[in-house]
Amino acid sequence: MRGNCHTGNITVIEEQGVTVYGGGTNRDGGWHVMAEVPDLALGPRGVMRSVHYKDIIPDGWKCASAFITKQVPILIEIDWPDFSIPNNLGKEFWLALVDDIKEKGIKTVSCQCMGGHGRTGVQLAILMHYLTPEDRRTWSDTADLIMEVRRRMCEHCVESDEQQYYIAEVCDLPEGESVIESRGFESAWNNISVSEDDIAKAMMDDKKPKRKGKKKKQGSLEEWFTPPKEHFGEDGERILTEEVDGGTRTTTIDKNGNVSSMWKGKRKNVQKGWKAMLCLDNDRTVWMPEDEEVPKESWTRVDGDINGFRDQFCAATGDSFHPLEMHDAQTSKLAMAQFAELEINKDNRVKVKGRWYHPAFLEFDEEKMEVMLASDLWKGASKKESEE
Repeated sequence: MRGNCHTGNITVIEEQGVTVYGGGTNRDGGWHVMAEVPDLALGPRGVMRSVHYKDIIPDGWKCASAFITKQVPILIEIDWPDFSIPNNLGKEFWLALVDDIKEKGIKTVSCQCMGGHGRTGVQLAILMHYLTPEDRRTWSDTADLIMEVRRRMCEHCVESDEQQYYIAEVCDLPEGESVIESRGFESAWNNISVSEDDIAKAMMDDKKPKRKGKKKKQGSLEEWFTPPKEHFGEDGERILTEEVDGGTRTTTIDKNGNVSSMWKGKRKNVQKGWKAMLCLDNDRTVWMPEDEEVPKESWTRVDGDINGFRDQFCAATGDSFHPLEMHDAQTSKLAMAQFAELEINKDNRVKVKGRWYHPAFLEFDEEKMEVMLASDLWKGASKKESEE
């Protein structure tokens, strides 16, 4: 996650009557925010699904006919982990895709991922190479091609040696020198602001987590999440089940692609002494001390059983989270903690300054590369109000 970077959808390629845009859904990009819907949109499966399935209406309901829908482009959703390469796409796919673009009269293409860097950069590099006539190509190897994408789009495009090698294989180009920058931005999250007073102490867990077996290696997101069990229902629907937070989450995907999810389990207290309140005047959710009094006509409590309201999709992990556990519309706070290389235990609690916190109680400042506690923000806001 990088601050002071590109936003929106950037025109990167204009060749043979085809215009290709690049963007990150975390940076106000992606096909769904374009003024004119593109003919074709492609990107990682989780990212594309999170912006496509906004509303789910049961089959046969009259209200479905009155639903206001936005035009949707031709969608290509690729099984593509973050910081990596497609799981099952080789050179033949990309060659056939370029042929399809030309033969089917595609004029506008939207390439995207979460941040608009790694996976977006790979898409743009391959399409740039094959849409540009040979006599107009200014690159002699993959390193040069990536640098051209960065010049037109963003200096952070293409994020791993694996991605550079993949582009070389697909485009039949020499790999060239490595142009991959160190991912030091993740370890740069070392300026941790944590209050040491009684409010911060009230938010931490009283019990230290018990570890069993060997500590998990921190790294890719795949190392942190166990794939759910999968089977098919009587009507052919795909059913995924997994053990989450002391309960079972069941996700059902019907033949039409409609997704529904349900969690069942025992209630858990998130953090003793604190409550989450929604301000009805501005739809802002904040944590505040349990005994804090606020006007009932303007505030309503929304934490309850945090495990029972997990309906926000995280494109980074593919899991659903409570709104309080989300960093932004696409990324959970747990994913942010992983990007920041913070220590995470088996209960998905995050270690900050030697203490374990539920991710919902953390705030991440991407500009300053800081991790903060919600209590610090509450204290700061309260102090400012009292001074005014």
